[in-house]
Amino acid sequence: MVATSGVSSAPSRLGWLDALRGGAALAVALHHASYVYLPSVRVWLKEWFDPGLFGVLVFFLVSGYIVPASLERRGSVRGFWIGRFFRIYPLLAVTSLLAILPFLLGVLGLRAGLEQYSPVTAVLAHATMLQDLLNVPNAMNVLWTLSYEMAFYLLIVALFVVGGHRRSAPAAVVLTVVALVAVTLTATGVLTGAHAPSALLSRTAGTGAVVAVTAAALLVAIAAAVSGRAAPRV
Repeated sequence: MVATSGVSSAPSRLGWLDALRGGAALAVALHHASYVYLPSVRVWLKEWFDPGLFGVLVFFLVSGYIVPASLERRGSVRGFWIGRFFRIYPLLAVTSLLAILPFLLGVLGLRAGLEQYSPVTAVLAHATMLQDLLNVPNAMNVLWTLSYEMAFYLLIVALFVVGGHRRSAPAAVVLTVVALVAVTLTATGVLTGAHAPSALLSRTAGTGAVVAVTAAALLVAIAAAVSGRAAPRV
């Protein structure tokens, strides 16, 4: 009889989270494929279920669970950002290059609206992953989700740095109130279109300047996080 340890090691991955991710990925794939291959199904389905919206919401919910847990497990902002960088940026760089390759080869133009920005502004905006919030068109339509993912990363990291995760109930109440106000203002048109914060900033200071300041601020913050000196502990 083989002796076993009294403490079993926890699995490195959570199967139910992977199942949620898989279902969400299939829903998003169905949403995009239906425009070309299943138009009649898309018209019928959209009356009661939007697979694209469902898939994106599930991905955001999974991030809402796993990102704070990742910060707790790593115990440092530095480790979190390094992990996020190598998880996201290599694939983002490759797919973005493939998206603009037809333009570079002179075969096709850029996505509508992107050509009005300088290459430096467009590249910097996408490098921050906040392009959708900086009033810069996405090189690929699906990249808009990364902007909100990055905004979530910044918010959660800020909460951890100031110790907000130890006061989760008050933080949750404040964020819920802010979210409800933002949803209400967006639904009524106050924070959309020309009145959106990004649009107001672009008109006031210029999109290029806003993108440059944002990129510089992120660069300084990330450099401080990954440096060996006084890495914030969470």
